[in-house]
Amino acid sequence: MPTTTTNKKPLKKGQLMEIVRFLVIGIVATIADAGTRLLVSYFMRNLNEFLVTGVSVIAGFIVGVIVNYVFSIIWVFQDVKDKNAAKSQSKFWLFVLLGFIGLLFHEALNYGAGALFKLGGISLTDGQSSVLLTIKDGTWAFFGSLDFWMWFLIFALGTLIVLVWNYWSRKKWIFIAPKEGEETNA
Repeated sequence: MPTTTTNKKPLKKGQLMEIVRFLVIGIVATIADAGTRLLVSYFMRNLNEFLVTGVSVIAGFIVGVIVNYVFSIIWVFQDVKDKNAAKSQSKFWLFVLLGFIGLLFHEALNYGAGALFKLGGISLTDGQSSVLLTIKDGTWAFFGSLDFWMWFLIFALGTLIVLVWNYWSRKKWIFIAPKEGEETNA
């Protein structure tokens, strides 16, 4: 039986720790994003559903991207060829653009799943906005709501897809690692 070889290199310890740091900050940024979305949805609950969704998504994105950028610069990406270039204004806007592309992936999944679930009588919007209403009432009834769990499942799946996109794209175009033997510019 012929043997095959692959060109894939195993992860170095530094790369593994970078991914762990990225995941930690991803969780923090996701909590900031989701929390912002929920708060905005709660305070705008009596307004048009599309307005509430639009404003809550934009507010969550802004808070999440700021948290992610700050911690990516100071803690996540340590092995960078040119740290000054990674901190430049143009790289910041590239960071925001790449994050926005991730947001589009996430929202496409949300709207697509929302349309499919709506056919089955499940409202992802009700699942999202019911959380703070029931916490305020002291009932925490959203845990028993199928709408909430479907919203949470879609939000988690979208977050996972965006997590992979964000790490790959930022590593490729912003926080570029030096090649073996290459000096870094701190």
